[in-house]
Amino acid sequence: MLEKIRKVEQVFRQLDKETKKFGQQSKIKCLTNCNLCCLKKGLEANVLEFMPLAYYLVKNNLHDEALKQIDTNPDNCINLALDQTPGKTAGCAHYKHRGLICRLFGYSAVHDKNSKLTIYTCSHIKSAHNEAYKKATELINSGLMPIPQVSDFYYQIYFIDPNLANDYNPINISIRKAIERVAYYYEHKPSRPVRKKLNPEINEG
Repeated sequence: MLEKIRKVEQVFRQLDKETKKFGQQSKIKCLTNCNLCCLKKGLEANVLEFMPLAYYLVKNNLHDEALKQIDTNPDNCINLALDQTPGKTAGCAHYKHRGLICRLFGYSAVHDKNSKLTIYTCSHIKSAHNEAYKKATELINSGLMPIPQVSDFYYQIYFIDPNLANDYNPINISIRKAIERVAYYYEHKPSRPVRKKLNPEINEG
């Protein structure tokens, strides 16, 4: 299990490099303090993309509280920090461990019905950065500006574990399933046998 989680994290690191580069080149960025995509109802994700988050929560003994949050607020992702802390912007409470869907949105591309690349982003970004959006769309379709493609990264994690990557649910359900898997793993993980040290004073000859 840990090997799979490390592989997912490796995919995430590569994606973060590519999305950061695209954001810098295109000048497209999210609106300040915006979390509308996180509030959208009916968002789904697969279990595998939230295994790194589950691992972090279990290792830090935060998983029981997370499960309680899922029970009390099932509609919105439990990572969404609705209450703004002074000096900090509202947003993801576990940004480092966010899922694949969160990392792709805004800075990656999908193919439209005409097989052209279109930026996978929201109407608010398109409106606020209209000229940059149009220019970036031209450049990515002419091959002059690299952009990560949604399908490529979903394929990458699919090959890590096809079953978990195909297990799609509302985000909180996928987070719950991921937490339960990791917690079960640690509860039933066999302990390493303790090697007995030989007493140097005992004469074995």
